Amino acid sequence: MDIENALCDLDHKLSKISSSSKIDSEILLMAALNETRAYLYTHKDKVLDLSQEKILYGFCERRMQKEPIAYILGKKEFWSREFNVSSDTLIPRPESEMLVEEVLKLTSDKRTASILELGTGSGAIAISIGIERPKVSITATDISLKALKKAKQNAKKFNINNIKFQESDWFKELKNQSFDLIISNPPYIKSQDSCLLELQFEPISALISGEDGLDAIRHIANNAKQFLKNNGTILIEHGMDQEMAVNQILKSNQWNKIKCLPDLRGFPRITVAK
Repeated sequence: MDIENALCDLDHKLSKISSSSKIDSEILLMAALNETRAYLYTHKDKVLDLSQEKILYGFCERRMQKEPIAYILGKKEFWSREFNVSSDTLIPRPESEMLVEEVLKLTSDKRTASILELGTGSGAIAISIGIERPKVSITATDISLKALKKAKQNAKKFNINNIKFQESDWFKELKNQSFDLIISNPPYIKSQDSCLLELQFEPISALISGEDGLDAIRHIANNAKQFLKNNGTILIEHGMDQEMAVNQILKSNQWNKIKCLPDLRGFPRITVAK
């Protein structure tokens, strides 16, 4: 089978499960051949060898089961860099780049600062900040040792040495430490939310947070103050329909200067408080 026919066959099969079947087909074929998109369209008559076909249709079978392409390929772009991911970590989303942007606004590349990230997953957020702000010191925690292993691999990949990765159930293992900033993209999906059907390949513990999706945010709001320096700031990513609930949780815990920032689509996405 040549490249042109392989693309057509993939597109036909993947159109049954994906609204972006053409792009999916290109990405999977590029990965199977280890070539660029331009190569696909300038070498349409290039015939795939048997090993390439085997790899390609292995990818196709996994995608037909609705497995995300990021897990199939083991990588995902975030903050213009490619991070290694696995089913032990959430797939980094573009919305979470807002956390990086806001931290960069609150810090300087000429001054030191200490940052705590709760629930680092693949480490994409912490590492992106660490690259942009080499003078800050970051502690990145996760309850999952497998996720931390992946985060450490990514830190090594980008030669980052200003991040300490630590196993911790939220604040549990953080003794006598204080930070200028605490950031988190915690689980915030309701336990019975229908969207979970589309997220079946991602780690459930990083998605669900109680019946209303707010248990993790409550815990963070209840405990974060003792780990923040005077005038310290907390930044929490949450669902687009949770602005008022998160605001109320923070108010009830005597947080001040609470504001919610919209994402690029205009949806409430990150709440900041002092």
